[in-house]
Amino acid sequence: MTLRVRRRTALPAALLALAMGLTGCSQAASQLEDHNAVEQGNAQPAVSPPAAEPDEGEVVEVDGEVVALVAAGDRVAVQLADPARLLIGDVEGTDWTEDRTVELPADVGPATAGPDGAVVVPYSDGVVVVPPTGDERRISGLGPVTAAALTDDGRLLTGTADGEVVVRDAEGAEQHRVRGLTSVDLLSVASDGSVTALSRPDTVIASVDLSEDTAGPLLRAGKGAGVVAPFAGDSVVASDTVGDALLVYSTDPVRLHQMFPVADAPWAVAEDASREVVWMTSTGTNTLQAYDLGDGFGSRRAEVATLRQPDSVVVTDSGTVVVGSADGAGLHLLRPTLDEPEG
Repeated sequence: MTLRVRRRTALPAALLALAMGLTGCSQAASQLEDHNAVEQGNAQPAVSPPAAEPDEGEVVEVDGEVVALVAAGDRVAVQLADPARLLIGDVEGTDWTEDRTVELPADVGPATAGPDGAVVVPYSDGVVVVPPTGDERRISGLGPVTAAALTDDGRLLTGTADGEVVVRDAEGAEQHRVRGLTSVDLLSVASDGSVTALSRPDTVIASVDLSEDTAGPLLRAGKGAGVVAPFAGDSVVASDTVGDALLVYSTDPVRLHQMFPVADAPWAVAEDASREVVWMTSTGTNTLQAYDLGDGFGSRRAEVATLRQPDSVVVTDSGTVVVGSADGAGLHLLRPTLDEPEG
């Protein structure tokens, strides 16, 4: 495939064995066994080296650094910084056409996908809910929100910096609190309704039963989990940014199923249901890889050069992969061909 620019513009063989399942207690620290891990937790995207233009797909210039991407069908919301806003448009092949802009508060966190094409964005005093059509809703007065998600039955979930998941009704009224984490940095709702939370400081992934008082079970997620994304209806995939690994968990309850090495400093992850693979970006190498999880060993099926600082990735229903650059290089849209499975 030839690159069109609108300007606009060796893996180790051994499996890693790391992660401990733990039983419920009231505090996250009491659920995690002590061990001698070095530089564990507090994952952040690695600063990428310089990157050449990708050799396939299309690069689309956008005005700002991409904070997050959200896909619903073949529509993609692009969250940008400075000023904070969402650009929402349609993807057809490797073309992206913007048709809507939503202004956001200055102090927002990364957007996530809600049911029926909604987008939810946390900020310092609440959340912004952007439906697929109609005006956005700003629900304020909730205090600092570190992560947010919507459930299929219309409830709003918000996370706090001190490790609580707050269950709210659609208007933001508090119904219940689930405690027991160090921090809530990301919330994921699987299609079966199960909720998973990520705490980056201590690299913990946890099941969240919205009717319970305490999160659990809690699992140590590699050496430094960065991003968690839904996968295959009742699972999530996670990037171990510090440990250079891809992790696969069931979600009800959370349980580690697969863990295998990947390219340097993985960060963004997204399921590609049309090709039955997981796409993962490497900020250490400015590449995008596809992994087939079907054989239990994580076979790499593609590796593609992409933009510098590829901190976000999504896949549309029709199979277009969209990578967002947090360095201002824009969007990379491509429809890559997978290599034949190994073996």
